[in-house]
Amino acid sequence: MAFRSARPPASRGARSLLLRLLPEALLVLVVLGLALGPRVLEGRTALAWTRYHVEQGQAARRPGEHARQAGHWAAAAVDAAAPLPLAGEAARRALELGRAVEARDRAAALTLYTQVRAALERVRASRWRGLGLGGLAEEAGRLAQAARPPGP
Repeated sequence: MAFRSARPPASRGARSLLLRLLPEALLVLVVLGLALGPRVLEGRTALAWTRYHVEQGQAARRPGEHARQAGHWAAAAVDAAAPLPLAGEAARRALELGRAVEARDRAAALTLYTQVRAALERVRASRWRGLGLGGLAEEAGRLAQAARPPGP
Protein backbone atom coordinates (compact mmCIF):
# COMPACT_ATOMS: atom_id res chain seq x y z
CA MET A 1 0.00 0.00 0.00
CA ALA A 2 1.40 3.37 -1.04
CA PHE A 3 1.57 6.31 1.35
CA ARG A 4 -0.38 9.37 0.22
CA SER A 5 0.10 12.94 1.29
CA ALA A 6 -2.72 14.37 3.40
CA ARG A 7 -2.70 17.53 1.31
CA PRO A 8 -4.37 17.62 -2.05
CA PRO A 9 -2.19 18.86 -4.94
CA ALA A 10 -4.08 22.18 -5.13
CA SER A 11 -2.98 23.24 -1.64
CA ARG A 12 0.69 22.60 -2.52
CA GLY A 13 0.29 24.96 -5.48
CA ALA A 14 -1.32 27.62 -3.32
CA ARG A 15 1.48 27.29 -0.79
CA SER A 16 4.16 27.72 -3.41
CA LEU A 17 2.32 30.78 -4.75
CA LEU A 18 2.24 32.31 -1.26
CA LEU A 19 5.94 31.62 -0.80
CA ARG A 20 6.69 33.34 -4.12
CA LEU A 21 4.56 36.38 -3.17
CA LEU A 22 5.98 36.72 0.34
CA PRO A 23 8.97 38.94 -0.61
CA GLU A 24 6.72 41.30 -2.57
CA ALA A 25 4.22 41.49 0.29
CA LEU A 26 7.00 42.27 2.77
CA LEU A 27 8.35 44.95 0.44
CA VAL A 28 4.90 46.57 0.22
CA LEU A 29 4.62 46.56 4.02
CA VAL A 30 8.06 48.14 4.40
CA VAL A 31 7.24 50.86 1.86
CA LEU A 32 3.91 51.61 3.58
CA GLY A 33 5.65 51.76 6.94
CA LEU A 34 8.27 54.16 5.62
CA ALA A 35 5.65 56.31 3.93
CA LEU A 36 3.11 56.45 6.76
CA GLY A 37 5.35 56.07 9.81
CA PRO A 38 6.53 59.69 10.02
CA ARG A 39 2.97 61.02 9.64
CA VAL A 40 1.67 58.74 12.38
CA LEU A 41 4.56 59.72 14.65
CA GLU A 42 3.92 63.40 13.95
CA GLY A 43 0.23 62.91 14.70
CA ARG A 44 0.94 61.11 17.99
CA THR A 45 3.34 63.87 19.03
CA ALA A 46 0.77 66.56 18.20
CA LEU A 47 -1.87 64.64 20.18
CA ALA A 48 0.46 64.52 23.19
CA TRP A 49 0.95 68.30 23.01
CA THR A 50 -2.80 68.77 22.64
CA ARG A 51 -3.42 66.69 25.76
CA TYR A 52 -0.79 68.68 27.67
CA HIS A 53 -2.24 72.07 26.75
CA VAL A 54 -5.81 70.91 27.42
CA GLU A 55 -4.85 69.80 30.93
CA GLN A 56 -2.90 72.99 31.58
CA GLY A 57 -5.67 75.17 30.16
CA GLN A 58 -8.34 73.58 32.33
CA ALA A 59 -6.29 74.25 35.47
CA ALA A 60 -5.03 77.74 34.59
CA ARG A 61 -6.59 80.95 35.84
CA ARG A 62 -5.75 82.54 32.49
CA PRO A 63 -6.17 79.75 29.93
CA GLY A 64 -5.70 81.87 26.80
CA GLU A 65 -2.26 80.74 25.70
CA HIS A 66 -2.97 77.09 26.48
CA ALA A 67 -6.22 77.26 24.52
CA ARG A 68 -4.45 78.73 21.50
CA GLN A 69 -1.69 76.10 21.74
CA ALA A 70 -4.23 73.30 22.13
CA GLY A 71 -5.93 74.52 18.95
CA HIS A 72 -2.62 74.69 17.12
CA TRP A 73 -1.54 71.18 18.13
CA ALA A 74 -4.97 69.67 17.53
CA ALA A 75 -4.93 71.11 14.00
CA ALA A 76 -1.44 69.65 13.50
CA ALA A 77 -2.67 66.24 14.66
CA VAL A 78 -5.63 66.38 12.30
CA ASP A 79 -3.46 67.43 9.36
CA ALA A 80 -0.88 64.71 10.04
CA ALA A 81 -2.96 61.75 11.15
CA ALA A 82 -6.43 61.92 9.62
CA PRO A 83 -8.33 59.55 9.27
CA LEU A 84 -6.75 57.75 12.22
CA PRO A 85 -8.70 57.96 15.48
CA LEU A 86 -5.99 60.02 17.14
CA ALA A 87 -6.85 62.94 14.83
CA GLY A 88 -10.45 62.89 16.01
CA GLU A 89 -9.35 62.57 19.64
CA ALA A 90 -7.12 65.63 19.36
CA ALA A 91 -9.90 67.70 17.79
CA ARG A 92 -12.46 66.52 20.34
CA ARG A 93 -10.20 67.31 23.31
CA ALA A 94 -9.39 70.77 21.97
CA LEU A 95 -13.07 71.57 21.40
CA GLU A 96 -13.86 70.45 24.94
CA LEU A 97 -11.22 72.84 26.26
CA GLY A 98 -12.69 75.64 24.17
CA ARG A 99 -16.13 75.08 25.68
CA ALA A 100 -14.60 74.96 29.18
CA VAL A 101 -12.70 78.25 28.86
CA GLU A 102 -15.02 80.22 26.59
CA ALA A 103 -16.61 82.12 29.49
CA ARG A 104 -13.17 83.20 30.80
CA ASP A 105 -11.43 83.91 27.46
CA ARG A 106 -13.76 84.10 24.48
CA ALA A 107 -11.05 85.27 22.05
CA ALA A 108 -8.78 82.30 22.83
CA ALA A 109 -11.71 79.89 22.50
CA LEU A 110 -12.66 81.43 19.15
CA THR A 111 -9.05 81.07 17.94
CA LEU A 112 -9.06 77.43 19.03
CA TYR A 113 -12.37 76.73 17.29
CA THR A 114 -11.18 78.41 14.11
CA GLN A 115 -7.89 76.50 13.99
CA VAL A 116 -9.53 73.13 14.59
CA ARG A 117 -12.35 73.83 12.15
CA ALA A 118 -9.91 74.86 9.39
CA ALA A 119 -7.91 71.65 9.81
CA LEU A 120 -11.04 69.50 9.84
CA GLU A 121 -12.33 71.22 6.70
CA ARG A 122 -8.99 70.66 4.94
CA VAL A 123 -9.08 66.92 5.58
CA ARG A 124 -12.81 66.70 4.85
CA ALA A 125 -12.05 67.87 1.32
CA SER A 126 -10.50 64.43 0.82
CA ARG A 127 -13.10 61.70 0.85
CA TRP A 128 -10.74 59.19 2.41
CA ARG A 129 -8.93 61.40 4.97
CA GLY A 130 -12.13 63.03 6.18
CA LEU A 131 -13.80 59.78 7.21
CA GLY A 132 -15.57 60.20 10.52
CA LEU A 133 -14.56 63.83 11.02
CA GLY A 134 -17.62 65.53 9.52
CA GLY A 135 -19.48 65.76 12.82
CA LEU A 136 -16.50 67.34 14.55
CA ALA A 137 -16.09 69.87 11.73
CA GLU A 138 -19.75 70.86 12.04
CA GLU A 139 -19.45 71.12 15.82
CA ALA A 140 -16.35 73.32 15.50
CA GLY A 141 -18.22 75.54 13.05
CA ARG A 142 -21.20 75.89 15.41
CA LEU A 143 -18.94 76.68 18.35
CA ALA A 144 -16.98 79.26 16.35
CA GLN A 145 -20.18 80.91 15.17
CA ALA A 146 -21.57 81.07 18.71
CA ALA A 147 -18.30 82.50 20.09
CA ARG A 148 -18.13 85.34 17.54
CA PRO A 149 -19.09 88.71 19.03
CA PRO A 150 -22.30 90.12 17.60
CA GLY A 151 -21.49 92.38 14.68
CA PRO A 152 -23.10 95.61 13.53
